[in-house]
Amino acid sequence: MLEKYSEIFRTVCGIVDLAVISIAWAAAYALRFHTDLFPVPPFPTPMVNYAWLLVGMLPVWHLLLRHRGLYEHDARRSVFRDARTLVQVSLVGTVMFVTLTFFARMFWVSRLTVLIFFVLSAFGLVVARTAMYVGLDELRKRGKYAQRLLIVGTGPLAHEVHRRFKEHPEMGFRIIGCLGPSSAGLGEGSPPYLGTYGDLQKTVIDHQIDQVAIALDRSDPADPTKMILELHDTTAAVRIVPDLLGLNTVQAGIDDLDGLPMVRVVESPAVGWHRVAKRLIDIGVSAAALVFGAPLIGTITLGIRLTSQGPIFYRQERMGLDGRIFNMVKFRTMHVGAEDETGPVWATSDDPRRTRFGRFLRRFNLDEIPQFWNVLKGDMSLVGPRPERPEFIREFRTKFPGYMLRHKMKGGMTGLAQINGCRGNTSIETRLEHDIAYLRRWSLRFDLKILVLTISRAFTDPNAY
Repeated sequence: MLEKYSEIFRTVCGIVDLAVISIAWAAAYALRFHTDLFPVPPFPTPMVNYAWLLVGMLPVWHLLLRHRGLYEHDARRSVFRDARTLVQVSLVGTVMFVTLTFFARMFWVSRLTVLIFFVLSAFGLVVARTAMYVGLDELRKRGKYAQRLLIVGTGPLAHEVHRRFKEHPEMGFRIIGCLGPSSAGLGEGSPPYLGTYGDLQKTVIDHQIDQVAIALDRSDPADPTKMILELHDTTAAVRIVPDLLGLNTVQAGIDDLDGLPMVRVVESPAVGWHRVAKRLIDIGVSAAALVFGAPLIGTITLGIRLTSQGPIFYRQERMGLDGRIFNMVKFRTMHVGAEDETGPVWATSDDPRRTRFGRFLRRFNLDEIPQFWNVLKGDMSLVGPRPERPEFIREFRTKFPGYMLRHKMKGGMTGLAQINGCRGNTSIETRLEHDIAYLRRWSLRFDLKILVLTISRAFTDPNAY
């Protein structure tokens, strides 16, 4: 994979980070006990004790840095983003260290030393990472350690390939130019035009090209297989970029099936152990919510019984993972037979079908508490695209291309669309954009963030009706 071209840089970053932490720890000890800046206690703790603490700290700091993605390939990486993350890691690591020493009754550890260490480590990590980025950029500008890259194609796909390589100088690719039917359409900022497809082998040899990226649009009649065979007579590495522009892709990538490459276009993000972990969290949280929420559930049940005729719960068909239909359970908030005349329709802010107590339940999302039972059963998840009614889906799937992609993840009680205000009678297209973005960005940490934001906004959502 292309990110392997930056793995040396990321490994060096890891070594430098641990070196900075070690130096900051030693400097903090020296400033606290061997200078006149602070009062020195009569019996200072020996340096060897702090050295042993450092041995235990380094693996923890390394795990924290890795967990925050500081050694992973990330399209959104920047000096400023890394600097903010490094300070956050320093703060979290320091708080963890203070907490651990307190419960371990290591009262000999100087809190002032730890505070000095936090300042020095945060500052040192940011300065070191910035210096490495600046140094790498300078080396790339001078052409040092750079792979000379030729892009074959001049259409939208080739332009996108050029843009993304330019955004990642840490990979070490220097774009020499491009080949295509003509230079027409190459605007400002495009790579130099070096000739037609017939000049491929000559261009690779004359310009000492190390890497060739074949990025042909679907409408381009050129034969990529012929180009690959032609490049076999050179020493250049060759890559083919499939034209997936304009397609909704989820977890796209390349798989290897016993030596046969397969382009993955749509795939559920929660597979393998990720799926197991998400399910275990769903079971634990939903079970706890049903147990500890029993008094509230009982109160709501009594309120519904006293204020309206009919059943306590309302079951409604929804479409879940991989298009499977299940019955979603909610507290009943409308009069019995509310849809007998209208059929399935959207709820509105002044919906006359709601009971008086139902308006209260919907305003504060309390009607959705029984869905924890759906989560416990496995029909739903805590976080995911909000499951919709099959009657509406039959319409949406024809009007909004890619709508069914949202069913590659189990439907959720809340989701990215909901925390962005897409509830009630709001834009389906905007909801779909948020749902697809969730599938592309999914991680357990992202789920946790959505849950926290859901709780914080549960009582202030203007579209909760």
